[in-house]
Amino acid sequence: MIKRLMAATVCGSALMLAACGESPKEGVATTDSITDSTRNGTCTGTYPSYWQDPAFPDQWVGQKTSNVPPADWTGPVYQLSDDFPRSPVDDAASQQWRDSKFDALFEEGTSQEEKAKLAYEYGWLVMEYIQEGNVNQTGIEDWDVCNNKVRPWYNIPFQTYDAMSGREFTHGLTREAPVTFSTPEGDKQSTMWAVGFFNATAAYTLGTVWQADGTAKIPQDDVSFDEGAVIGKPLFNTLSPDVLPVMENLPSWNANISDPTFCSCTPANGKECTLIEESEQCPRSTTEWGDVTLLQFDFAVKDSRAKGTEWVFGTFVADGQRKADVDDPWQRIALLGVMWGNDTPPEGQLAYNHPVDVKKNGFKEEVIFWDTVDELNKYGGNNVMKQMGHLGCNYRLNGPADNANSSCMSCHGTASVPDKNLVTPPLLSQFSSLTKECVTPNAANPAIGKDRSGADATVNNGIGFAEIDSIYFANTPAAEPFNMTVETGSGPVNVMGDGVPAYDSGRSSWISLDYSLQLSISLTQWMQWQDHSDDPIEGRIHMKEIRRGYPAGVGHKAE
Repeated sequence: MIKRLMAATVCGSALMLAACGESPKEGVATTDSITDSTRNGTCTGTYPSYWQDPAFPDQWVGQKTSNVPPADWTGPVYQLSDDFPRSPVDDAASQQWRDSKFDALFEEGTSQEEKAKLAYEYGWLVMEYIQEGNVNQTGIEDWDVCNNKVRPWYNIPFQTYDAMSGREFTHGLTREAPVTFSTPEGDKQSTMWAVGFFNATAAYTLGTVWQADGTAKIPQDDVSFDEGAVIGKPLFNTLSPDVLPVMENLPSWNANISDPTFCSCTPANGKECTLIEESEQCPRSTTEWGDVTLLQFDFAVKDSRAKGTEWVFGTFVADGQRKADVDDPWQRIALLGVMWGNDTPPEGQLAYNHPVDVKKNGFKEEVIFWDTVDELNKYGGNNVMKQMGHLGCNYRLNGPADNANSSCMSCHGTASVPDKNLVTPPLLSQFSSLTKECVTPNAANPAIGKDRSGADATVNNGIGFAEIDSIYFANTPAAEPFNMTVETGSGPVNVMGDGVPAYDSGRSSWISLDYSLQLSISLTQWMQWQDHSDDPIEGRIHMKEIRRGYPAGVGHKAE
């Protein structure tokens, strides 16, 4: 059981540790401790830059050391960009997608052809904005954002308290979920490694949570990013372009990663690995595993013209063969799609077949570029749902690295402040004991069926397939709590159970983090570090459930 976080109950404002008037814990930098030698532009050294950062030894004491640059290392060493703006920033003058010409993208009467043109231009304007000053700079490593000469960019702190998935030291990549791709040579296991970047508008909101003294202020109310907030996230795959030819001619990085097929840990107690066991069984290497190659590049933009959500999500994918002649390797990508809503099924209907015939009729709240889908699938094997162009539920937007049962927005809409038990809504109902989403029911028995991956599904706890779809494919409004309640014949039912969430304030609804899953994950890791700091080192466990968003021991599959 995870102990209650005492700082949250003692301090009414929920400022952790130093923010509650206590001394910061040893190993956590404070403003006074930052020196000119640690500061590098927007990178201050206030927070750990990566798992096993030598400046914060108390967070990984006792672990096997494999994520610290060796003495003869001459490659890049990642620094976290964390000098967040302390007042709002509006970069509208540089954000061409905010032009009124794009209003029509979000209007119901716009034709599918016109939506596609606008979505394509919108997506590329955002991508160019993200890349400007971050790549192809003389004397600066790509995506070393400490000293961007065009505009500042920032990273989110505390994706570092995790031996299995925490940031690696070369580029700040964190481990994502395992991905198995179907290829002509059979199924190939792989892992995605990614890093996120926030523009100054988004970073101002991060700075309301992550304080200048190296502590976190846990939000007590719903968090809202400002108009024009932009997040970019390149995702790299551990397979080689020989296996996935679409990645030919794309940027590759030598990164300090663990087993590329997604290393798992066997616990001595048969239940859950300790942090020490994880570090021992899943060491990192810059030489044994080879390079990681760009496969996917996601973006998110706060845009109030998207009436249902106020967010626009987009996904680019590797297109290395068709764009081999493009000079800039970071431009050898193609837009897979743009979405600003989930095309929510009407009441009682299912997500797997709504809307009808989207390849012909299109969506109301998203655009898919089918030529890019076809290019991805050209390199696939016989398992359609494991091809790179599988997309999401009923072809909603999702990239090669993402789950075929969901969509970009259905996952990110769950972003919430962890409660006192470190519980958040599951990113996907499949990651829990809940009824699965995106299920095709059996015609003879509608209480069973198959999800889009082909896995068996059953109605659990009386929550039907259409009811769970109504939660996960709803358009969650920006900065409003993710709804986990369905209406049944006997009244409203909290599908996560009574008393969830369990906030010390007594609040009964989730505290929204406005579509930022990275913020949710980082807060969970910070809260667990606070909980562990008084525990015996050898007994510290990183709960896998906080990565999957569901309580310990409830419907969880070990990694």
